[in-house]
Amino acid sequence: MKRRVLLAAVCSASLVLAACGDDKGGDSGGTGGSTTITIGFVGALTGSLAPSGQVALVGLQAGAEYVQAKYPGTKIEIKQKDTKGEPTAAVAATRELVQDKVSAIWFTTEAFPPVQDFLNSAKVPGATAGGIGAVLNDVGDSKRYKYAFSTGAGTSGDTSVEPLLSYAASAGDTVAMLDDSSAFGTSQSERTLSIAKSKFPNVKIVKESFPSTATDVTAQLTKLKDSGAKSLIVWSYGAPLVATMNSLGKLGWNPQMSGVLGIGDPSVSELIPAGMKTTLAAGPIAKTFVSSTEGAEPTGMAAEFVKLYLKAKNKDTFNALDTVGAMSFDWALLVVQASQQAKSTDPDEIKKALVGQSTFEGANGKYVFGPDKRIGIDADQLGVFVPAKPCTKGMCVEASIGAK
Repeated sequence: MKRRVLLAAVCSASLVLAACGDDKGGDSGGTGGSTTITIGFVGALTGSLAPSGQVALVGLQAGAEYVQAKYPGTKIEIKQKDTKGEPTAAVAATRELVQDKVSAIWFTTEAFPPVQDFLNSAKVPGATAGGIGAVLNDVGDSKRYKYAFSTGAGTSGDTSVEPLLSYAASAGDTVAMLDDSSAFGTSQSERTLSIAKSKFPNVKIVKESFPSTATDVTAQLTKLKDSGAKSLIVWSYGAPLVATMNSLGKLGWNPQMSGVLGIGDPSVSELIPAGMKTTLAAGPIAKTFVSSTEGAEPTGMAAEFVKLYLKAKNKDTFNALDTVGAMSFDWALLVVQASQQAKSTDPDEIKKALVGQSTFEGANGKYVFGPDKRIGIDADQLGVFVPAKPCTKGMCVEASIGAK
């Protein structure tokens, strides 16, 4: 279903880049009516993975509020489906949203891989943060999965691994690696081994895995400690990451650790052993949310996100996990920008605009996608942070990463 979009409204907003090319201030021949874009949400709002899912939904809602304020005549309607963290529930939830004629969908990490074939048949673009990592090798117009995108700043692909691996390798040539049995954990671990082989040939990686339902991983950590490794990479988030941090505390092992963005969540960061508080680095994180100065505040669109996000969450403090909300926030903005370029709310037309290699702008920075490029943020826009230090004003403290 195609709808006309007011280019006068488009040009008045600083976000829009290409849509305003030759417009003289009038509408695009339309009726002067408003445009409603429906975006779906599929993921964990209850269950063990709910913390990340809830943050992502609030980010999407903040994006809808931003759009309504900045794009007169344009409104985002959000329809949400709770999978309770069960990947098998994602396809049915996605099917229901497609029947509701959504223009695009946001997925939590575990919900993303199972829906790809259905997104292909429905011709609806879907985005995620880290979930694309499990299917990345098959993503693109020349490949199997044509409707997959990621606004995840450093949560997928090589850029999500290299900063953490570089930090780990700076402590010595033997690096310990721990992952859980989730699709994210497994894919990130495999990617780490591949990158180490090609870019860190002198590094030996000692690997252990555990079931994502485990509550104690001291046995796996003991094996890694006994290997002589001085550093540790952990590929887990949510409840499995909490189990890992608790187990490190029990074991009394303080390796130079690097891990995912979720370590910045207070429920996890408060579990960091005292001996690791100055050496543990997490990320990658968009540079728009990291500073070398403690207590710094974000600027530009990142500041707009923080303001709206904190308002939606009804809280005053900001932590690193909250930046996951910026990823879904940006998806709302990118869908609107692509819709305005396409002059349509049809999902396939929005997908075509997204891969047209235009520059889109969000709280995380500038995005450029392509027919086979579906992670829009590049490594030069990413940093790492110290999760033991607070991000109260919206900016996390930059960690010093030493490459071997």
